[in-house]
Amino acid sequence: MADKTLQHKKKAFLAAFAEVGNITRAAELAGISRQAHYEWMKEDPDYPDLFKQADQQACDRLEQEARRRAVHGVGKPVFYRGEECGVVQEYSDTLLIFLLKGALPEKYKERGVTELTGKDGGPIETATLTPEERQARINELIAKRGS
Repeated sequence: MADKTLQHKKKAFLAAFAEVGNITRAAELAGISRQAHYEWMKEDPDYPDLFKQADQQACDRLEQEARRRAVHGVGKPVFYRGEECGVVQEYSDTLLIFLLKGALPEKYKERGVTELTGKDGGPIETATLTPEERQARINELIAKRGS
């Protein structure tokens, strides 16, 4: 009987997490402690995979909501002299950009180029420091910061 109750609690938590995407809130909804989830992650060999599936469902919900706001928009009330006189449909270009970058990264990736150079535009100098040299350098930086 105790095993059935435990399995029921796990299922309730995972269902809640798939819906809300937040461990604390899902634990509250399922009537368990947050710590129970972490214990199950360590102790139940099947649970991490089940949690991963619930996490993917939560991510899918976020993506669905982002798409809705980007493509279909959200109705925002319009007021005139304190009275609501209509609704304007607002869309999120920012969400649309993120969705495009996620769906088609090769087409919509950032095209900027970053070039790293050393002193006066020269090559970056690298050196292998001995542990003593490394500690001396750390001490030097700490001393500079303190003054």
